[in-house]
Amino acid sequence: MVNTAGERLGRVDGLIETGANDVLRVVGEERAERLLPFVSAVVLAVEKEAGLIRVEWGSDW
Repeated sequence: MVNTAGERLGRVDGLIETGANDVLRVVGEERAERLLPFVSAVVLAVEKEAGLIRVEWGSDW
């Protein structure tokens, strides 16, 4: 997973179904965990062939 600034945020380690919208569980370096809503305002592109998800999400969020 990479953000619009080109920073790697980690890899998707799971999907949490919340009812309102799904949430991606992303694990980065040193096992840091982020929870990102799987909505179009955050997830800009899913590139299956490249194994990459592009998101609008700061590395310090």
